[in-house]
Amino acid sequence: MSKLAQRFFLVLLSACIAACAYSPQRLTVQPVLSVEGEAYGNGMPIIVNSADQRQNTVIGSVGGVYKQSANITIVNDLEGAMARAANGLLASKGFVVNSPDPNAVQLTIVIEDISYTALDASIGSNVKLSATLRAEATHNGETFTGRYQSESERKSVTKPDAQVNERWFNELLSTTLTRMFDDPKLRHFLLQR
Repeated sequence: MSKLAQRFFLVLLSACIAACAYSPQRLTVQPVLSVEGEAYGNGMPIIVNSADQRQNTVIGSVGGVYKQSANITIVNDLEGAMARAANGLLASKGFVVNSPDPNAVQLTIVIEDISYTALDASIGSNVKLSATLRAEATHNGETFTGRYQSESERKSVTKPDAQVNERWFNELLSTTLTRMFDDPKLRHFLLQR
């Protein structure tokens, strides 16, 4: 093999290896909830908190040869983002959020799990996203607990970049929070006087 052919082969091999390695992705999540529908809160006071109880802050890996170096993490204040989204929705529904009233309903949105799994694909990239949230509400000595999970499979011609993954996770978390606040049992509990 000639020296030129050897150099070409080494350059090609290096390019292929580099193409298989992906950089870590640091996502900023900001779920947005639709405020359409009836305002049923009737001035009920409520305090919303969020607690991140995930076992691992790494939500997955983009994949490739060096999976450990291509981890996906959330870099902003996830608890604050979830609480802000919930407060915005509840305020639009007629609740008095962050109320100093000692009889206010206490609602904690617990983030149990958020995951990203790269699936095998012959062409392009297939991924599975999932989110599990728990609502823990207390009022006048009574408690309510509900668990809400959403899953989504997404396909892409290429490996999704951070911007695409951010959009997908914002949609997934918005869907899961919407499922939580559409639960008639939670709604009934929040409206108890």
